Amino acid sequence: MMKKVILWGSRLEYDIYCKFFEVEVLKSNIKIEALVLNEEAMFSFIDGIEVIGVEDLLNRQFDYLINMNRQEPQTVRRILELLKIPLEKVIPAKVFRLPAFDWERYIKVREGKVSIIANHCWGGYTYNSLGMQFLSPFINMFVAPDDYLRLLGRFEYYINAPLHYLREGYEETLKKSYPVAGLEDVELHFNHYPDFETAASIWNKRKDRINRENLLVQMSLDHEETAEKFAALPFSHKIGLSTIASNLPDILYFPVEGNDYLENRYGKNIFNFFNHVAMLPSDEFKCYDILKLLNHESDYVRVIY
Repeated sequence: MMKKVILWGSRLEYDIYCKFFEVEVLKSNIKIEALVLNEEAMFSFIDGIEVIGVEDLLNRQFDYLINMNRQEPQTVRRILELLKIPLEKVIPAKVFRLPAFDWERYIKVREGKVSIIANHCWGGYTYNSLGMQFLSPFINMFVAPDDYLRLLGRFEYYINAPLHYLREGYEETLKKSYPVAGLEDVELHFNHYPDFETAASIWNKRKDRINRENLLVQMSLDHEETAEKFAALPFSHKIGLSTIASNLPDILYFPVEGNDYLENRYGKNIFNFFNHVAMLPSDEFKCYDILKLLNHESDYVRVIY
């Protein structure tokens, strides 16, 4: 179904993305209702699209607002709050630059409300790249492999357990302490949170958003035994990102050993490579089609090593 959209950004940002939008118009995927420019109004139309002021958004009907802004996210969020435009209606223009972008797949992912369960930052980067709400508490944190497998093995039991404070950990990269919390005997490392109270509040809020009808379970793997245990888990939709060669189902292998580029750039922090692949924009090649993956399509792998 064709969606009515409004574009929002600067003249220069529109120039960058206009051809991407034109493709979707020609495919009858979108109808551009108007263009909101941040600069003082100089034109009434650009490429046949009506130019309006940001305040005029209050009087316009649209399905999605495509955000081309390079402003600070906090500034954009504040403007949206003042205009009472929910974040669910905002699409970042950068998604159009995905190498295999498909509008219908993207809208299906958004409206399908997928919950990504991940053992490190891959899930958060994926949500951010696609401009989607965090429908998972596993954001800006990490879980050690053994604990994560134990949690996944009894997912409902652990996810419903109360979170309790354990101790302070230390993030060497960030050079700061962070709270370590527990779900029964599973440790959660909230390495991007200032204190336990903040971590617990956000954890519980996002936990309530989990969509159990549409889960993607992800794990980063660097041991064969761990990969075997992950592959055996009874989740219908999962992906393991592995540095160990494997023919196991649902495992995507990245050859690191002997790869000078990866070893020199990431060293022992190879899981950061997986995060960079998930980022958008990114300086790493997209070796999988994230929209196909999130839509439960089996042919999401783009490369053969």
